[in-house]
Amino acid sequence: MRHVRIALAIALLVAPLGAAAFAQAEAPMTERELSKFIADWPSVVKWFEDKGQSLDSAPSGGVAAALFMGSDFSAFLRGRGWTAERFGYVAGTSFFLLSYVAFERQNPEMIKQFDDAIAEARAAAMPAAEKAEMIKSLEEAKMSMLAMPAGENLNLNEGELRLVRAKYDALMRIAGASGD
Repeated sequence: MRHVRIALAIALLVAPLGAAAFAQAEAPMTERELSKFIADWPSVVKWFEDKGQSLDSAPSGGVAAALFMGSDFSAFLRGRGWTAERFGYVAGTSFFLLSYVAFERQNPEMIKQFDDAIAEARAAAMPAAEKAEMIKSLEEAKMSMLAMPAGENLNLNEGELRLVRAKYDALMRIAGASGD
């Protein structure tokens, strides 16, 4: 559970950089980018430590968020082959989806019930508008249960979700390392 809290805290810190992550304005994250992010994250943590900051401490959250958007951090990222915007998108998406997948793993039956209901709604023979409304309602209920933002701005990309599920253990390790 500690890892989930850390992942959520990190997601909140990187959210300003990756705000567009859930509107899908950016191109979806690739497997190569996710692997690079996982490899680069320890260097990001070290960069913060060298600045006297910690990613998991609430009092420094504002400072950490400011550092994420500062020119020093942008230069650091450029040196690692990232733009600040793309790193923010990949980080925000990765940690957000990590918390989503962690919750799925902790509550598999509940998630399965929602997913089954959504699948049934998709397969139902009904007018398209009615079907879309039913699916939207079920997805919003699922997001509410997951305590995640729902609505027009949240557009979970199934490809990105599959990537995060596949790299779950590695992401949990780096999320845990961020809090040590």
